[in-house]
Amino acid sequence: MKNDLSEQSVQSVNHQKSVSSLQKRRPSKAEDEKFHSQLDSSHNAAKLRMSSSDEKLHTFHTPVEFSWSQFWIAFIYENLPPVFVSPIAALLIERSFTRAWHVSQHRSLCLVSTKHNSLGFIIISWVIIYPSSWLITVALTLRLFGYEGAVQNVDLFQMILAYLFLFMRRLIISVKYAYFRPEDIVLLGLPAPNWDGDKTSRRLVGAGWSNPASYPGLIEDELTCAMDENDLSLQGITFKLDESVCNSMKNHPTNELFTAEKKNNQRDEVNSGFILHQILRAVYNIKLPPIFNLIPMLCAFSIALLPIFLRMYYGLDVFGETFFENVIFAGCFIGFLTGLNIMNFGFICAYDFKRRFNAMKRLGELINFPGIPLSEFLFHMPKKEIKNSGEQPDENLSADIENDELGGPQKTPYVFIDLKKRSNVFAWMNCRKTLRSFGEGFYLRIQGYTSILLMYSFFCVVILNVIAWMQMRHHVSTIYLIMMIVIIIASISIFSISKAIKLQYLSSSQRDLIRKEIFLQEEEIWNSESEDNSDKELRQLRSAKALLEQVDESINFNDLIHKPTKVLGYVANQNVIGSALGIIATGCFLAIEGFSGSGISYDQNGWFNF
Repeated sequence: MKNDLSEQSVQSVNHQKSVSSLQKRRPSKAEDEKFHSQLDSSHNAAKLRMSSSDEKLHTFHTPVEFSWSQFWIAFIYENLPPVFVSPIAALLIERSFTRAWHVSQHRSLCLVSTKHNSLGFIIISWVIIYPSSWLITVALTLRLFGYEGAVQNVDLFQMILAYLFLFMRRLIISVKYAYFRPEDIVLLGLPAPNWDGDKTSRRLVGAGWSNPASYPGLIEDELTCAMDENDLSLQGITFKLDESVCNSMKNHPTNELFTAEKKNNQRDEVNSGFILHQILRAVYNIKLPPIFNLIPMLCAFSIALLPIFLRMYYGLDVFGETFFENVIFAGCFIGFLTGLNIMNFGFICAYDFKRRFNAMKRLGELINFPGIPLSEFLFHMPKKEIKNSGEQPDENLSADIENDELGGPQKTPYVFIDLKKRSNVFAWMNCRKTLRSFGEGFYLRIQGYTSILLMYSFFCVVILNVIAWMQMRHHVSTIYLIMMIVIIIASISIFSISKAIKLQYLSSSQRDLIRKEIFLQEEEIWNSESEDNSDKELRQLRSAKALLEQVDESINFNDLIHKPTKVLGYVANQNVIGSALGIIATGCFLAIEGFSGSGISYDQNGWFNF
């Protein structure tokens, strides 16, 4: 009778309809319920492929891997002039006019079709993006190969620095495509709507991943992929919690794919997929702070305006004297403004490391008594989103302070996962594995972007030493410019790396928490044996402890050895920051020695005296 009432109550909950843009498979509530009803235990749900039918094996997602072939293809497309040359390269590489046409549209090599992209984006590309790319390339070419008398008032190194900003952006785009899934690469050569502007935006770190709330189903899709990659289904694995807490969770509206209840659950069981989904929704539905967009903008304009102000100070024509110099200075100015993109990526990378830290920390707090208050744990959708399940929130979201299901101001119970129960140990570790893999394509790209950003400051130090030791012609404004760029880029890089270090350190902290639990359980087992407690309780404790020991070893291997958070190919720790700062500082000191030893001086206009 009670079970019937509970089931009826759960059925009346208005869950959010699922929206998916996955290509290999589109998860549905009906299919999931059918699959989970055939499972005998949580153990089978942790062997997804073995428990599934043969015809579905090819539909599951595999771990994301870096593709060197796609990297070099994207590198060629991005570094050739758009519209004029890159579409020809697409025709040669794709070996099909039809595929080359669709690739050109999807990769923005020559946008003309409103079926592939929005009219607004096409206009922006032709008015801003393409002309800027052409101008910067032409400016560098003129400075390198133009008649010296027509370009002598332009510092070559300033043009190189400006072009490097554009080059780094293209390098970031190449890394993006290198981490695309194979099925997505195939779709790039197919007509819309197989691939369109919305799917492109969903794969962008600066668009979809910086604000997943604006893209319906993105969080759920990435969670589905993470489960596939780990060969498990969290909805088939359950936690044993307090009954009142379970009842509140089962009546909590959420996405229909990740509800707390399924038909064969006990009254004190909730699906682990629901637990992890609540954590992810609370963390990833918060927008990127506006300050992270404002700071890169201020830095980019400061870098672009510094040479202008210094040329004015030294009495030089701001944009040169000849037409060629005017073109080069315009390209140089726009090139410095493109630095806005890579600096913005630096802050997005830092923010994503922070989000991952918060999500992992929240999962760890669940096993640390007393846990998390239920009212803070449950993620509440806005009323308009509950009424219209096809919509996603556009505003910053967080868990409500008060839980309506609990009757208003009454005391809120806590969500606590007791690791003395083997089923909870099993479910928690599978949640943790899935969380580590959540958005893995974005995660790997972000580690690469952080490294690329830091590399730019290294290049600047190299250029500074080339000027100093080879005594090459330059303007004094270039020295100040390099110093400003190194300080800004290095600061953003270190800020992002510090967040990565904090995330990596959390693995050690959680491992310490697990080892502490093992220690306490060992003592409890000994006390239970001496007090002649029931064999059932002892078996439960021994079983949970044995599994916890495997959890400890798994965290040590996966997080600290096999797949740690990396920067420049090294595990993110304080040594990385020390090494990066050491390289920059050493390079600067060498440059200072070069300037002082060679006796470099400048004329009244700020140019180097040979």
